[in-house]
Parts: sequence; structure tokens; C-alpha cells
Amino acid sequence: MYTNDKNTPKLFPDFFHFGNSIDADNRWLMLSELLPWGKLDQIYGCYFTENTGRPAKDSRLICGLLIVKYLKNLTNEEVLQEFSENPYMQAFCGREYFSSRDIISQGILSERKKRLGPEFFDFFYGEVADILKEQKIIKFKVLSEKRDNFFVSVLNKIKNIFK
Repeated sequence: MYTNDKNTPKLFPDFFHFGNSIDADNRWLMLSELLPWGKLDQIYGCYFTENTGRPAKDSRLICGLLIVKYLKNLTNEEVLQEFSENPYMQAFCGREYFSSRDIISQGILSERKKRLGPEFFDFFYGEVADILKEQKIIKFKVLSEKRDNFFVSVLNKIKNIFK
């Protein structure tokens, strides 16, 4: 089951709220403004049943973690560790409150990689990779004779994350 909880009121609205206490010019926050979270959420939600089962983790959390994993070249365990330590990364992944305790199971990225289908990853590889490349967030050392294959190398690097 998947539900979008963005309109759910917070139980403790002033407890560790990010508010104005973080730098709005942080690279993670600036990147979060560029990504098509709504479209990712729409496609992500299609892979879960309505009204049955345990609610799935939010799409922005999962997609954000996958992007962080790729950009920083981390393992699943490392990205979750970094997420638990970094308030900017938590804000990038849609969290409004900082929490240093385990809020995500260690196997969540592997589970979601198996569950999400080709339409989701086609969009993810296409749209998100284009945004990262356009904003010069993805940087590759490309030899001049290989410049024609630049886009193919970008897609291949991203696809290797999910193998």
C-alpha cells in the first residue's frame, strides 16, 4: 500500500524542525528544487496496492536515497548511515525533522529496486540523469574521442547502481 503523507499534520511540529536552522544554499537543498518529485511519486505509487498492506516508505525518501547513493558512490549501508547523520540529506529526501535514530530498514533500497518496474527506472534514468547532467552535478572525465558516447556512458553508470 502506498499513500502520500505530505498533508498529514505533524505530531510535534517544533521538535527538531529544520525550519530556518539550515542553509538554503546547501547543494542538496538546491538540487531538491530541481527534481521532478511529483512525477516520481506518481510513477512510484503505481507499484503499490491501494488500501491493503503496510504503507510503503515515501517516494521522495527512496528516490532521494537512490540519487545520493549514485552521486556519492556509496553502498546501501553507507547511504543509510550518511542519511542518519546529515540533516541536509534528510531534508533533500523530504524529511521536515532531523532524526538520528534508525528510521529506515537496512534492506529498503534492495527491496525497492526489486519492486519498482522498468517504467519507473526508465523515467529515473532519463529525467533525473538529464537534470543532473544539465546542472553539471554529474561530472565524468571523458576522452575527446569518446565524447560521442557521453550520454551512453552516463546511462550506463546510473544503470550499474541498480544491478
